[in-house]
Amino acid sequence: MPSSPAPGTHRRRRIPLLAAVIAAGALIASPLMLAAPASAAEASQITLASTEVAAGDALTVDFATDRPTAKNWVAIYPTSKPEPCDACGMAWAYAPGASGSLTLPTKDRAGNDLPAGSYRVEYLYNDGYTRVSAPATFTIADEPYEGPEVDPTKPINLSVMQLNLWGKSTDAVMLDEIGADLIFVQEAQNGAVAIARDLGFDVHSTGGSAAVISRYPIVDAGVVTVPGTQGGWMKAIVQVGDTQIAAYGGHLEYRYYATYLPRGYAGDVLAPGFPTEWRGWNKLSAPVTDVERILAANDASGRPAAAAALTADMAAEREAGRITMMGADMNEPSALDWTDSTADLYDHNGVVAPWQTTAVLRDGGLVDAYRAMYPDPVTHPGFTWPADTPGVDVSQLAWAPEADERDRIDYLFFAPDERLTLTSTRLVGPVGDIVRGARALPVSDEEIFTPQTRWTSDHKGLQSQFVVCGEACQAAAEPGELVVGTPTVTGTAKVGATVTADPGAWTAGTAFAFQWMLDGEPVEGATSAAFAIAPDATGRQLSVRVIGSLDGYAPAEATSASVTVTEEGEEPGAEKPTVTLGTQKVTAGGTLEISGSGFDAGAVLRLELHSTPVSLGSATASASGDFAKTVTIPASIPAGAHTLVVIFPDGTQLRTPVTVAAAQGGATADELAQTGGALFGAALWAALAALLVGGMLVLRRRVQQR
Repeated sequence: MPSSPAPGTHRRRRIPLLAAVIAAGALIASPLMLAAPASAAEASQITLASTEVAAGDALTVDFATDRPTAKNWVAIYPTSKPEPCDACGMAWAYAPGASGSLTLPTKDRAGNDLPAGSYRVEYLYNDGYTRVSAPATFTIADEPYEGPEVDPTKPINLSVMQLNLWGKSTDAVMLDEIGADLIFVQEAQNGAVAIARDLGFDVHSTGGSAAVISRYPIVDAGVVTVPGTQGGWMKAIVQVGDTQIAAYGGHLEYRYYATYLPRGYAGDVLAPGFPTEWRGWNKLSAPVTDVERILAANDASGRPAAAAALTADMAAEREAGRITMMGADMNEPSALDWTDSTADLYDHNGVVAPWQTTAVLRDGGLVDAYRAMYPDPVTHPGFTWPADTPGVDVSQLAWAPEADERDRIDYLFFAPDERLTLTSTRLVGPVGDIVRGARALPVSDEEIFTPQTRWTSDHKGLQSQFVVCGEACQAAAEPGELVVGTPTVTGTAKVGATVTADPGAWTAGTAFAFQWMLDGEPVEGATSAAFAIAPDATGRQLSVRVIGSLDGYAPAEATSASVTVTEEGEEPGAEKPTVTLGTQKVTAGGTLEISGSGFDAGAVLRLELHSTPVSLGSATASASGDFAKTVTIPASIPAGAHTLVVIFPDGTQLRTPVTVAAAQGGATADELAQTGGALFGAALWAALAALLVGGMLVLRRRVQQR
């Protein structure tokens, strides 16, 4: 029988077998051991030295894990990216070992400082995107951006621009040349922050496609997250004077480009229920002219729903007292552009399409800034894409090379508000377009501003000028009251001379108009500041009326004191006789104060009221040549214009206009009564009555004698 094995021989044979099993198990288990844990261990965590840092400051991160690898890493992510993903993080660094501390710069991958806002730090496993622990959030607090100084009591000009950057590093010099104050950009990514920095502007960006750049301070910001957009509507609350503007920037879904269907091209319509031929961007077997199907494909883009979400948010902002406006590349034409008048133009192939997204915005109370200025889509089509971008091959600009694919897909919309006035809108960019895969000149004489700086986008931009007038501005617009000066006539008032009007001291900035007068009556055509005295003015009273006007004030006027015009060559005395009335209008039966100066001492002056002379008495000049007298205007004087006449001893007259108002129950000017006529009539009737009585007495005596 066989001999027994040597001691230990059988055991030695089994050891290699066991080792092989263990080795095989290790090979099977090793990928599992290298893979990320199914869930983060409780011992894994990251902590931040501070949850708020200033812009440009570094962030200190402490980490610890029971699953250490040499390629564990940490990275900063924007809040717009809720999950870790490739190429969407910011600054990053490896976190090797079981624990440690490291420093992260608060910058994007291009090395630019991250703008103020909320962010998080992710702790990720072994060069992958599986979390080692829960993220830690932090905030970048920037120094408050103050913006330009403005006077809120004055209207503020606001230039607003919409521009798709086409992912290019657009030179801020170009935007500075255009001169916009509020800029909505798309395909910007982190470039928006760099542009704002170079312009010295404020910015709201999450690192996605759309951003809002503003010369005026952005005091609050957020995102209206909704499908149908590329990263949501960027909402910035912009402070302009004492007025806040809720400004929304957006970039809507570029696929489901249903405007290509009538032109015979697919628009990458991916939703089920549509022909597979409509997927991608290739040429179709035939143009699609079924409007219902075209609009159904367009609606599947989510763009109309995104517009509805925007108008709802805008309505809430208006309720809060803010002005609302938006700028967007909406990747969709306007319902105002595809009309009966354009059905046979631009390869519309007879299609009249009420494109839904712009219709939703209009139904939400918004106004299309371009169509508000240019309502005719034939004379002003307003094409913004594709633009004839210089230095770029046409093959990179035309997506439908055998069609006329020109459309207006970039917009500025605003809600009507008494504080906001649209004054102009223009296109900005290259003059030409791309038509059927070739460069072409525009079809109209629309205003297109082309900057000197090289244009880098495949879109044209849109620029509108607004005027903002907030509460303080509107209050200041109510007419104020001018400070009125005392005008004087300067120069020698004699025939052949030229005198000038000195308005006196008025509110600063007042503009003046003039009216020269002789004896209180305007001289025809004499409306300049200077007046040449003609011979027929001799002996008459010359004065000037000054009318002042100033923006924000009610107009006012004042009249100078009169001066007497002397004959040519006559040397005026030290003081010419002048007469001043206590009032220019007196009631018949009332009193009138008359004073004068410049008369010969002791001169007896007769006072009369003309037209038919009525004596008002006399006055004697004092030793200094002055006099003052109060006279009574007879109650019988008819109402109307009269003249107060001062008669010198030699018969020379000094005349001053005066208006007499009718006494209660007295005569009026319409009765054409002559001054003094009533006294004569009364005397006549008294004489006749006396004569009649005397005759009757004589007749009675004779009868008695008989």
